[in-house]
Order: sequence, then C-alpha cells, then structure tokens
Amino acid sequence: MRNSLKFLALTLVSIGLVFGGSGLAEAKKKKKKIPKKPSYVGAVKCNGSCHDPYYQAWVNSPHGKTFDLLKPGERAEAKKRVKLDPDKDYTTTPLCLRCHTTGYKQRGGFKPAGSKSKKGKDTSTPIDPEEPNKEQVGCEMCHSVAGGAQFRIVMKNTKGDFKKAETEKYGQRWDYSNVCTRCHTHKRTPFQPDVHDKYKFNFEERKKKVHQIDKYWNEDNEDQKLEKIKDRKKEEAQSEKTPLIIEDFIVKKGKLRFNKKKMPYNAKDKSFRYKK
Repeated sequence: MRNSLKFLALTLVSIGLVFGGSGLAEAKKKKKKIPKKPSYVGAVKCNGSCHDPYYQAWVNSPHGKTFDLLKPGERAEAKKRVKLDPDKDYTTTPLCLRCHTTGYKQRGGFKPAGSKSKKGKDTSTPIDPEEPNKEQVGCEMCHSVAGGAQFRIVMKNTKGDFKKAETEKYGQRWDYSNVCTRCHTHKRTPFQPDVHDKYKFNFEERKKKVHQIDKYWNEDNEDQKLEKIKDRKKEEAQSEKTPLIIEDFIVKKGKLRFNKKKMPYNAKDKSFRYKK
C-alpha cells in the first residue's frame, strides 16, 4: 500500500513538473529577444497579427505603390516635367530607389533586381504582387530611424502597452513632419517646389492619405485597435522635442553612398543624432 501511494505521489510530481515546465517554457517563448542591431524587416511583418488594417490601408495608399512609379510609362507627364525619360525603367536606379523603396542601401533594406553577393548569389529582394513589402515605401521609412527589427519586439513583448521612450531608444521616431522631408523635400529629389506648385509639401494635408484605416476594420482584427495610443499622445518623445537629422547621400559611380556623419543613427556608438 505504502509503495502504491509513493508511486502515485511520484507520478503526480512528474506530471506537475512536465506541465509546469512546459508552462514556464511557454512563458519564456512569449518574451522574444531583441536583436542586437537595428535593421529593416518590411511592412509584411506588421501584417498578420498586429496591424492588419494599417497594412491593408497602406497597400492602397500612395506609399504602397511608390515602386510602381519607377516603371516605364508610369506618371509620364510628371517625369517629363523634371526632365526624366518616361519610357525608361528606373527600378534599379539608386537615386530613385532611396525614396521609392524601404531601407535601400541600409541593413536589411530593399535590394533591386540584379543584386548579387560576392560569390555571385542572387540577393535581390523577392517581390510578390499580392503582398507588397520592402519594394514600396513601408512603415519603417516613416516610423523608424534604421529599421524596426528591435522596437517591434518591444511592441510584441508588451502587447502594445509601452511608453514612447521604450521604443524610441531602439530607433522608433516620432518626428513625423520632419521625417517626411527625408524624401518629399530632400535636396536631391528632382520634384522640387520651384518646378511645380504641386510639389510644395503640406504635412497636414498629406498625412490624411496615409492611414485611412476605418474601412478595413472587421470582426477578425477588431482586437488590434491601438488601445494605448491616446495615452502615448500625452507623452513627448525626444524626437518630438528635437527632431532627428535627415540623411544626406550622393550617387557616385552608379552607387548610392550615405554621408556617415549625417545619418540619424550612429551605428558605431549606437547613438542618435538630433538637429541642433
């Protein structure tokens, strides 16, 4: 009898350890590790479980179709206006790719057709017409300094309950009216206000076209509404107080090169550069 009770007790303890252990393992799995370096991951990472309505709205926004404008015959009149050849294919042109794709020439960013490794392996970014990603101007071009690989994990681990400072230290930026100048009014874009009045940039008007999400909510994604967004609006991030500097670059011998001293993120000492 005693041996039977002892066996039963050991069995129950074993079961407890197995299920308890699996519970602990499950808890550990939920907390994902933050990558050591920032990098671009693409808009598709925001789709599927976190920001589906935002992704769908983005796909149908001007930002979700920027790469297409580089194709022959697209926006012919606009191209002629700035002395570009409307019949030329600009989908591999460095100057254009900087502002028509996500993270071009940066860690994890878009790589055009023909990109190869030193060993000759094709490294170009896959393009799926049904699921736009890095080949368009995605979330990270507006919301991050050097890609969202790190702060998106903070968002997932906290289930959206985070402070601005918690993600800002990993490169999320909140200086939206400033970051738009990254492309819209950058000195190297051919579409300057002195060419045509339509290129005068009005942030308040343009942002109305970015996240038109109301028609994309449904029963399946209702739980993805940003519950803490009102609380965060009461906070003031560092990049709101002092906007980050905007990247400067040149195209030399057919390659786009960034001025390392004029990058908003200093990879060497993992710090951010703000406007003075």
